[in-house]
Amino acid sequence: MMIIFTRPGYLLLLLAIPVLIFFHIISLKSIKKRAIKFANFEAITRIKGVEIFSKNLTVLYINIIIIILVVLSVSGISITRNVSASQMSFVLAIDSSGSMAAQDIFPDRLEAAKKASMDFLDMVPEKTKIGIVSFSGSIFIEQELTENKGLLKSVIENVNLKTIGGTDILGAVVASTNLLRDEDAKSIVLISDGQANINTLQDIMNYANKNKIRIHCLGIGTPEGDIDESGAVFKLSEDTLKTIAYNTDGEYYNIQGVEDFYYSLNDIVDITKKRAVYDLSFALMIVALVMFIVNFVLINTRYRVLP
Repeated sequence: MMIIFTRPGYLLLLLAIPVLIFFHIISLKSIKKRAIKFANFEAITRIKGVEIFSKNLTVLYINIIIIILVVLSVSGISITRNVSASQMSFVLAIDSSGSMAAQDIFPDRLEAAKKASMDFLDMVPEKTKIGIVSFSGSIFIEQELTENKGLLKSVIENVNLKTIGGTDILGAVVASTNLLRDEDAKSIVLISDGQANINTLQDIMNYANKNKIRIHCLGIGTPEGDIDESGAVFKLSEDTLKTIAYNTDGEYYNIQGVEDFYYSLNDIVDITKKRAVYDLSFALMIVALVMFIVNFVLINTRYRVLP
């Protein structure tokens, strides 16, 4: 389990706790001095076994707890935990840019990616939610999250090369994140040759980490690449994909054939840590409100006999 703060600067407000304790002690001493002027409370305590100032300490403890809860809430505290594979939701982001027509992988990069994506559907548990996004210079939401594997396979089969130039990986991550916005445990499987030429890697990583998205990158192609009719060489850009994966807590796999795709996707399903993120801010604020009410009741019943 890991604790995450989206607004950690607010944790400095915890410094109010020692200030509260200091003024509370000063207040208690002042009250005790005034009380001794009117009665021998020490004698009463020995006779009845009464702790005259116990409720004052209880109020102090409750106030400290309230401060801690409120500060943690405004700091945007979340926790992560591992969940079973059936609770993980995926988006397969398939690169459909012109470079995916390269034939350094049989029959070509895009067809190999589509075949492996359908194999992936066979490996994930039933009731797993999966969406499909394809991308080139523009982003295409091919299928929103669904548990219907037959529909997903049909959608993948119809993904074709796009004529729009460029490879917008950031756009693909944004679109995939939007599909996963209501899911607790979410992951993107990015299938690409890494030929990103729109936006920067830092933009991609910042967006993914801000939205708590893990990106697994599958590099399709060979380091030598393939030459098209115009003489352009399309190589596998491993450094790009490795950087994205490692900086979003994902895994990178170098794929040079359909069988490699199969085993890599199997690894993602079976052994990758499946992280679910739970935002505790609202729950802690509710608990703080309840504690505040308890504190109010104690203060106003301090010298009364409760039923």
